[in-house]
Amino acid sequence: MLLIQELVENRRDNVGGFSLEEYRSRISKIVDYVNYKDLDGFLVFNPYNVFYLGLYYYPGKRPVVIFIHKTGKTYGFTPKMEYHEACKLKQLDRVYAYDDDYSSKADLYDFLQRNLKSLHSGINRVAVDELDLNGYKRISEIFSHVSIDDHIMNLRKIKSVEEIKMLKLSAFYSDYIVDKGREMLKPGVTELGLLNRMITETVDKMILDLGEIIYVPGGPAGALVPSGIRTCMPHALPSGKKVEKGDTMILSCGTNVWGYRTECERTFFVGEPDKQRIEAFEAMKKAQQYAIQLMKPGAICQEVEKEVVRYITELGYGDYIKHRTGHGKGLEEHEPPYIAAGDETVMEPGMIFSSEPGIYIEGLSGFRHSDTVLITEDGCEVLTKFPKDLEYCTINI
Repeated sequence: MLLIQELVENRRDNVGGFSLEEYRSRISKIVDYVNYKDLDGFLVFNPYNVFYLGLYYYPGKRPVVIFIHKTGKTYGFTPKMEYHEACKLKQLDRVYAYDDDYSSKADLYDFLQRNLKSLHSGINRVAVDELDLNGYKRISEIFSHVSIDDHIMNLRKIKSVEEIKMLKLSAFYSDYIVDKGREMLKPGVTELGLLNRMITETVDKMILDLGEIIYVPGGPAGALVPSGIRTCMPHALPSGKKVEKGDTMILSCGTNVWGYRTECERTFFVGEPDKQRIEAFEAMKKAQQYAIQLMKPGAICQEVEKEVVRYITELGYGDYIKHRTGHGKGLEEHEPPYIAAGDETVMEPGMIFSSEPGIYIEGLSGFRHSDTVLITEDGCEVLTKFPKDLEYCTINI
């Protein structure tokens, strides 16, 4: 609770939950990269990279674009509906608003060309984080050199002190939403009914504690809540199915604070489970803890995956694996790096991962716990704390 109170007291005007210095530091790293690569600037189209630079908006058919010049000057290009909010951001030197109708003057790329050329002469070589095929064609008509570049995503892999603070706070609420679900879990409740009540309780708690929360895609809190044999589908969408006595249920929950997401997932039993379910549950729990133990500086993502798969196979459940061991967490629900075959990323302090190896036995049920894990200087720290033992995860009815 001290962490929550500290965050509330330290909120900055006009910059949301992060300090202006934090955003300027992020921009400075991009400027250094632009100059190192002998570029004139960096165009940011990806909504989550725009969030990373402090401009939160509703992604849709009206793009928001940020341009960072090699001098450090930073400009926002928004539809008119986002203009006044963008103007509040002190990390942007200037904001331009474009029309979003079907008139000839509403073309985004013509708008970018017209204003960028008027701001700085000699903008010819640019990096872009993300474009579709048509966008790439249009941008290539404006600049002589265009490269698609993952640098901002690479920056996002290592979390700053302020980002880690947000993620730790988010983890508190990810635990909280699982706890609310456990309290309400009983025969007769529907998956969707349970989900809606869990979200309402959690968001109300977040508003009470934080005073204000930012709404990004997916909302401040959410979950997948499969029950019975539907737990065999790792990403089963919530349904009107009623929970029954004897069901397995996975509460796959997450929350975000200022867009930074964590997850906490737990497998529950509605009533006493049988021997087959207990054995699968215990194997999953051991594998999930083993994966956490392997997460440390210097560990290679694909090697962690390989070792966890070997461990699960040795326990006799190798044929029941349906997905990778884990993935990065941050502004997106799933983001690089991935604890998966083929990802050669070396784990570094400041990286955030999920640990969620699962076992899925068709016709019986699925079994998965997930925690959000921070790589530290000497190992890792598990940010989500909800109990994982069989006794606590069994609902007595």
